[in-house]
Amino acid sequence: MIRGLIWILLLGITGLIAAPMILASLYLDQRGVELTGHVYSKSEYVGALRGTDTWSRRSEVTFEYTLPETGGVSFFNVAMEPAKYDEYHKGQTVKLHYLRREDIPKLPGADVMWQIRILPHVRLEGQHAFDGLRTAISPQLKLGFAVVAAIVILLWTWRRSKLPGFAWAMGVCIVCGIVAMMFYDFPLPTPAPAGDVRVASGTVKSIRRIDELLSTNRSRGMQAHQPLDIVGVEFVPQGFHDPVLAVDVVDSGSIRGLAEGARVEVDYEAARPRTAWLRGAARTFPRRNLIGLGEDAALWIAVLIALALLWQFIGNAFKRLLSRR
Repeated sequence: MIRGLIWILLLGITGLIAAPMILASLYLDQRGVELTGHVYSKSEYVGALRGTDTWSRRSEVTFEYTLPETGGVSFFNVAMEPAKYDEYHKGQTVKLHYLRREDIPKLPGADVMWQIRILPHVRLEGQHAFDGLRTAISPQLKLGFAVVAAIVILLWTWRRSKLPGFAWAMGVCIVCGIVAMMFYDFPLPTPAPAGDVRVASGTVKSIRRIDELLSTNRSRGMQAHQPLDIVGVEFVPQGFHDPVLAVDVVDSGSIRGLAEGARVEVDYEAARPRTAWLRGAARTFPRRNLIGLGEDAALWIAVLIALALLWQFIGNAFKRLLSRR
């Protein structure tokens, strides 16, 4: 009874917070007034999940605009895909949609949320409610859901039809799923520049060394047989006004003197400048680490088999000793 009341209370609080935000986002599309803003700054950086060997790029544009209610200056950030990010330049004029205080939803807590700026109240012209959710559902995520759904339907059909070997099929699916989850984020080299390759000089903005593979926030993973560096290099491609951030994954120690702030040369694609490779770097880590993981697995299997045989030998010897008595 008490647990049920707690769940009802939590759902009620969640609804009180979510309802004004969802309605405000929809109101912004319908009642938002047009404002003029400017690009205040741009920034790109490489983000990494702590305790893991995964990384992601983040491109953000900060916009400046004047508040209609007070005449003061305010700012907001928008994360963008690199192609969209490159369309904006510092000082550029942009059109915005702004939700005024008198147009917010008449719901409890909405006015307070608007005053502390957690209620959706401004966005770029051309953007709409739930665009971020649509962007988050990537083709890879859709493919993953489709594969899982297909496996579930296949196993359900197998079970219902009472075909033999269902337990084996379930076991194979579980093992394959565990292996796929382990190696989904296995570090691989970035794509090599292919068409219309050019050379540029850039600055190393960040370096992250990875010594353990298949690590998580709860597990250190396994020691890498070939450590690797995730290197962010900033440079201005030919014909561009602003710098871009390219990310390359290379063998640790393959470039002498590689450090943040160092000047390096990269090969990049003219049409996609973030597809770039550091000149002179080696990228043997996928092969060497996969071979190393295989050798480690074989060693552990051999040790387990040896222990099992030893245990059996000791057990048989003990039985013979007892039979002599």
